[in-house]
Amino acid sequence: MMFNKLFANCLLVNDFEKSLSFYRDVLGLKVNSQDGKFADFKLEGTSLAIFEKDAAVTMFPKKHMSSGGGVVLAFQVDDVNKACEELKTKSVEIFEGPKTTDWGQTVAYFKDPDGNIWEVSKP
Repeated sequence: MMFNKLFANCLLVNDFEKSLSFYRDVLGLKVNSQDGKFADFKLEGTSLAIFEKDAAVTMFPKKHMSSGGGVVLAFQVDDVNKACEELKTKSVEIFEGPKTTDWGQTVAYFKDPDGNIWEVSKP
């Protein structure tokens, strides 16, 4: 198989400082490295990074970048209700949930500053 391991996820963002503050200060992710308008975060397994669109043109033309909101990132937490309450104290709007799905999973959803959807669920 040509594709056998997901190496990294990089979100193209409109405002690097706003997104960095959201991911670092609101969500509590630890910055692994930062170079200009690019930062990646320490996570177990696959890498998560943000890259401001205006700087990302070093990779490919901006015309190929969407307006955001086209990604769902799913993370597991020990307690969905507790995670949502903590996010609300940081002015994060939970737009769906916490709720139990038909298949028995507890989930909730919120958006980052660029409209990408985050799912938090219990393993």
